[in-house]
Amino acid sequence: MKAKIILTSILCAAIQTVSAQENKEIQVWVKDSLAITKSTMPIVIPAQTKTDEKALKEAEKKAKEFEKEQRKLEKAQKEMEREKNDFEKRQKKILSAEKDVLKAKTKLANEKKSLEKNKVKLDKKKSKGKLSSIEIQEEEIKISKQEVKIKELELKVQNEEADLIKVRS
Repeated sequence: MKAKIILTSILCAAIQTVSAQENKEIQVWVKDSLAITKSTMPIVIPAQTKTDEKALKEAEKKAKEFEKEQRKLEKAQKEMEREKNDFEKRQKKILSAEKDVLKAKTKLANEKKSLEKNKVKLDKKKSKGKLSSIEIQEEEIKISKQEVKIKELELKVQNEEADLIKVRS
């Protein structure tokens, strides 16, 4: 019995020195004078798997960075598309305003020509003496209506030009 205890203690001392060198934890249980040893050591990962893990982590990092760059590019593309659409809308508004100004100026010019023709006709008829005083007054009323219409058209041209200036700025 003494021999078993001595052998067990020697065995335990030997295991402790070995485990101290290998950084192992050893748990010793003695039951009915028998030594039962259990060693729990950390899982040793070979150097190859460690480099594989590092490479995997690096690849994941690069994939995340790539996704971030993709999102940034998509945002930039959306921004450019929106700016392009805004620019096109603005150009359409400018063209529309220019058309409106041109249309109003053309209408004004035509109305002025018509007024001049009517004045010339009235003067010719007056000089020939073919018109009565009532017919002369009716023609003068028509001319004054045309003059009022010309004033309205001039105001419209000014408003359209102001709108054009507003759209351009």
